[in-house]
Amino acid sequence: MHIIAINGYKSFIAKNFIKKYKKKYKIIHYKKDINNLKEFKKFSIKNKFSHFIFFAGLNRQKCSVDKSKCLKTNFLSVKDTVNYFNTLSDKPHLIFISTSHVYGSSKKNLKEVSNPKPKNLYAKLKLRSENYIKKNYSKYCILRLFNVYGKDQPQGFFIPDMINKIKKKQRIIIDKSVRDFVHVDEVSSIINFIIKKNMFSVFNAGSGIGHSLRYVINKISKKIKAKPIISLNKTSSKIVADMSLLKSFGYKSKKLNNANIFKK
Repeated sequence: MHIIAINGYKSFIAKNFIKKYKKKYKIIHYKKDINNLKEFKKFSIKNKFSHFIFFAGLNRQKCSVDKSKCLKTNFLSVKDTVNYFNTLSDKPHLIFISTSHVYGSSKKNLKEVSNPKPKNLYAKLKLRSENYIKKNYSKYCILRLFNVYGKDQPQGFFIPDMINKIKKKQRIIIDKSVRDFVHVDEVSSIINFIIKKNMFSVFNAGSGIGHSLRYVINKISKKIKAKPIISLNKTSSKIVADMSLLKSFGYKSKKLNNANIFKK
């Protein structure tokens, strides 16, 4: 049995992964501050693990509020982890959770080799972490997540924020942008596939399907039976994953049993 250590264990995606795979893997939670390298070394010595999933990090909103803390948490902690792992004789498989925000918009679906164009500090530090890992560590897999959604998702993500605004009859200002929304169960399945197949590279984690923001909001409104108040701008952009690389390794998208707001 693989022994999986994770940080950011309280995050939405991490909690889903733990719930789905706690019987398949031994999953160990690192509960201390990820910026405390001394504590992490103690944890690593005490708990031998074959894989480490780096879920932890500040979100975009928190990064915009505290840039110094964002640098420390979203890049320097990754750098310290990589440097420490390089001192070990038995190096763990590092799975780093990155983001589609490293890309810019594109008329075509985005491949892992597409030129990165990060626009905010959060995305820039994710890309900086990616580059440091690729340059300095051999046993890595980087997952670029697109717009994750699912049951019990907290505020701060697009769909729960839209649900909240619709219910409160708040005006929603959007444009004609198209985005890739991937269910959290799919993301957990992709992580499991990477562990099972012992894969090392950079992979997109999306659905490969684009939906306009207005389409998504309309689906939400029908589901919760409340009419949205929408102001639509003329600007548009497209950020959708090309999933061909992951599929070339044999990955097949899962048919989700729980309610899917994008179901036709």
